[in-house]
Amino acid sequence: MEIGYHEFPSGKRYAYVKDDDGSPIFLRNIVFLKNTANPKEVAIVHEWGMENEGRWEPPKGQMEWKELADKGIRKGDTLSEAELYKYMARGALREMLEESNLIASEVTGFRRLPIVYTQAWNDSGIQGAQFLYQYWTANLKPERMLEAQGRMNELVTNSDWKGILPSDVTEKDKIRWWKPSDGWKYIRGGFSKKMTQLFYK
Repeated sequence: MEIGYHEFPSGKRYAYVKDDDGSPIFLRNIVFLKNTANPKEVAIVHEWGMENEGRWEPPKGQMEWKELADKGIRKGDTLSEAELYKYMARGALREMLEESNLIASEVTGFRRLPIVYTQAWNDSGIQGAQFLYQYWTANLKPERMLEAQGRMNELVTNSDWKGILPSDVTEKDKIRWWKPSDGWKYIRGGFSKKMTQLFYK
C-alpha cells in the first residue's frame, strides 16, 4: 500500500495510506494497558488541567511521519501490511511514553489487536479524508502504574516543566485504572468513548 503524509499548519506531518479511490486514510494508534492484577481494568490518562469528568481516555495519538522517515521511508513508497504494522507499533509505543509516562520495558505482552476504528475526518480540510485507529494492548503491573503516577505528578507540581518540555509530553497530567463499572462519565465523549466501548464489546 502507498504511504504518504500531509503537513498541517501546526507543522506536524501525519502519515496516511491511500484507499482504492486514492483518498488518504490517516493512521492513528490507541493502546489499552491492562492491569495484571485485574484484567478488566485499563489505564486511562487525563487531559491536562481540565475537569475530572469527560476528560479521560486510553493513551492514543496520530501516526507521525517521523516514525517512517527515520527509517528511510519516502512519501510515495509502497509498504507491505507487515511493514506498516511494524512502523505503527513504533508510533504506538511513542504515544504510550508521551501520554502515560511509560516506556516499552515497563509493559509486557505488547501486541496488535484485530480491531480498528475508522471515521470520516471532515475537519481535516482534505477531500475524502478518513482516520483509522489501530488497537494495541499490553500488560501493566500495579507497581509500574504507581511509578507512572509519581512521574506525572512531578511534571504537574513542577511548573517549570510545562514551559520547557514539548507539548506532546504535557498533554496529560494524570493516569489511573478504569473499568466500565466505574462509570462512562469519566471517558471523553465522541470517538474516544466509541473506541473504548468497542474494546469492551
